[in-house]
Amino acid sequence: MVIFFILGLFLPPTPRASKSLLFGALKKDSRLKSTPSPRIIFIGGSNLSFGLNSQTIKDELNLNPINTGIHAGIGLNYMLSNTIQYVKKGDIILLVPEYAHFYRDYNRVTQHLFRTIFDVNSSKIRLLNQVQMLNIVKYIPKYTVSKFKLTEYINVKENMVYGVNSFNQYGDTYTHWELERRKFKPYSKAEGKFNQSVMARIKEFQAKIEKRNAILLISFPGLQDASYFNMTEKIKKVEVEYIKNGLIVLGSSKRYMIPDKMMFNTPYHLNKNGVDYRTSLLIEDFQKYKRQYAICDICIDK
Repeated sequence: MVIFFILGLFLPPTPRASKSLLFGALKKDSRLKSTPSPRIIFIGGSNLSFGLNSQTIKDELNLNPINTGIHAGIGLNYMLSNTIQYVKKGDIILLVPEYAHFYRDYNRVTQHLFRTIFDVNSSKIRLLNQVQMLNIVKYIPKYTVSKFKLTEYINVKENMVYGVNSFNQYGDTYTHWELERRKFKPYSKAEGKFNQSVMARIKEFQAKIEKRNAILLISFPGLQDASYFNMTEKIKKVEVEYIKNGLIVLGSSKRYMIPDKMMFNTPYHLNKNGVDYRTSLLIEDFQKYKRQYAICDICIDK
């Protein structure tokens, strides 16, 4: 039995797994390495991958965008740890976490994080802390068993919306832009207590960013209006904590409340109209930030 688990753990990813959107991380990391300055790097979950038109951002702001968003389940800890190693002098980092990140255990491990490590790039296991290393063990049995299932190898088709090829050259999910809206339920009232350790981790990340002569900005995810109203109290707490901790915040949470008609298939996933609307708000807020802090294009280029 032990040999079975060890063998399953180290077999290559199955054809089904290799078509997952998680494998989009390879191209996103490559873009983090190779994209020239001036750069704006977006960090968050699928609120970003399903919420930005990076071509418009590039055209309007004269910055080279890198959308690292894949899935919130990968966890904010991993997102920050992975991105910091690629940050260069003069980079602008725009952090846009989903609200649930602030009401969860910061060391939470999910199937998405597990597969990001064991399927996509095992060298990234070094980015996990000790608690996460312990928490990740529980996924090993199910993972190893999956390596021996015929359904992982036969008649495998890539999901058009959640596949490895659903991202464009900047990292935006675009394959749903021409699709009709799909039914989904709004988020109910968020549960849990605000986790101050998450905000502390963001401050640590900011300090590392500044040591590299880069800038950290914060903004808010585009969230369906009905879900926003259900979660208002929890959302406002996040907004207050951003300001209390002296972070530079673009816009307000309410400003990024998105009309239901602009949603695609979840409260964080926008259709093409929603993507363009949210992108225009972000561009306006960034331009306001530049004016407020007297940031010039030449300064950013440096």
